[in-house]
Amino acid sequence: MQIHRIPHTTTQRLPDLASRVVSADPALAGFYRPFANRPDAAHVQQQQKRFTAQQRQTLKEVLTAQYHHIKDAPTTQIDSLLSPKSFTITTGHQLNLFTGPLYFLYKIIDVIKIANQWNALQDGNTYVPVYWMASEDHDFEEINHFSVNGQSIHWSREQQGPVGRLSTEGLGQVLEVWKQHLGDRPHAEELQDLFAQSYVAHSNLADATRFLVHQLFGRYGLVIVDGDNPKLKQEFVPYLQRECEEQLIQKGSEMTVKKLNDVLQTKMKAQVNPRDINLFYMGESGRQRIEKTTTGYGVVNTAISFSKQELIKEIKSHPERFSPNALFRPIYQELILPNLVTVGGGSELAYWLQLSAVFASFDLPMPMLKLRSSVLLISDKQQQKIDKLDISIADLFLPTNELINHRVRQISNIDIDLGEFKAHLDEQFNSLYVLAKQTDASFLGAVEAQEKKQKKGIDRLEKRLLKAQRIKLVDHVNRMTELQQQLFPMGDLQERRVNFAEFVLQYGDDFIPFLIKHIDPNEKDFVCFSL
Repeated sequence: MQIHRIPHTTTQRLPDLASRVVSADPALAGFYRPFANRPDAAHVQQQQKRFTAQQRQTLKEVLTAQYHHIKDAPTTQIDSLLSPKSFTITTGHQLNLFTGPLYFLYKIIDVIKIANQWNALQDGNTYVPVYWMASEDHDFEEINHFSVNGQSIHWSREQQGPVGRLSTEGLGQVLEVWKQHLGDRPHAEELQDLFAQSYVAHSNLADATRFLVHQLFGRYGLVIVDGDNPKLKQEFVPYLQRECEEQLIQKGSEMTVKKLNDVLQTKMKAQVNPRDINLFYMGESGRQRIEKTTTGYGVVNTAISFSKQELIKEIKSHPERFSPNALFRPIYQELILPNLVTVGGGSELAYWLQLSAVFASFDLPMPMLKLRSSVLLISDKQQQKIDKLDISIADLFLPTNELINHRVRQISNIDIDLGEFKAHLDEQFNSLYVLAKQTDASFLGAVEAQEKKQKKGIDRLEKRLLKAQRIKLVDHVNRMTELQQQLFPMGDLQERRVNFAEFVLQYGDDFIPFLIKHIDPNEKDFVCFSL
């Protein structure tokens, strides 16, 4: 196996803020707690003091109930959370159908590996890897599909409300369609059985996803948390009430974004725009946003309205009906978990960075923030093509047209760069300008016009020459672009488009253990594995 490391600055795929986090930009000091390869003693003590025995008992009871239908539940890890010396390493993600894109796995593997590495320190604490199911999201279109070998598998039906509560009805038919695409390829039956046991055998998407992720990662001690729970929401009541009364999310987020712009000397926009009320109401009409009105509060797209007193009463009586939005969810997560690290993608880190003042307002410690691992998987056959084409993997990250032009310039047997001709023109026109200054101004204008015309002509000739060489080298160009399309489907990163099933079909049960073994959460580069 070959391992190639490409700096994120070379891939140009990260948002600016995430790039600054990776490079440990000192200007961001104070806005977040940077990830380290070991826990911070002060942070551990802070969480130990904050997270009460009653909270641990509630968390243990909820998790035990949520795992009641799973025979080999991670009981040891769940029970360990009762100890004041037990802490979590967490990542969250949507309930994508059959895990969705590959990076879903990479996030979970990061928390597993961090927990393993920290437990190996034997510092007297226990570190538990956690996957937080985003079961209250309601964007069905974002989760109802996955892609294998260029074939998109869709679950089409009319559903609304929190996705974790959605019925799995219709997924049996999805499985039958997928079976036809899988045929009798190696390991196809294993994947079909896993899909059936997860989605056909469970009645809602939260239970199905928990079962699936447990089958993939349960052996590594992963604990799966569903925050859509009345007992957990009961702990959230004071925070829900303060958000409605004081609008802490909006005030804190806007203040932090302004400070970030000041220290970074940018005009950065918020990754997630805060609202005056950052909550949804979950009822018969689904999960709908709450907004302030002239008379109190209203639930968008419904006839439901509350006065201030009525809303606070509803929060206290039925907190399970209230759901935090993307900016408020981190507060909820950190409230109900004894958490030390949160792993997320570039966009996730960007909106967590908006929240430093918000966490302070709620008197909650922020976790360490860790950018998830990024991986490109290259088959042996694809690596052979790379070697034969004598192309660098870093170049494959370029946009296709830039890649072609760059490569044609590299391998052309003639000089495509006409810079020498442009330099010669500059010398010629410098002499003409000396002459022009000694005569009428109209001649100076004619010289300037001629210079522009001839330089544009050289630019056009350079483009025509490059195009001609592209045609001459068409076979090389075609093989190169075909390879790039395989590794970067639809011009996007493989990890954002391809499902793990594509690699299970090739490598079987060895695939996830391979990732567990080789992904290193301390790695700061984009890693390419030639399998």
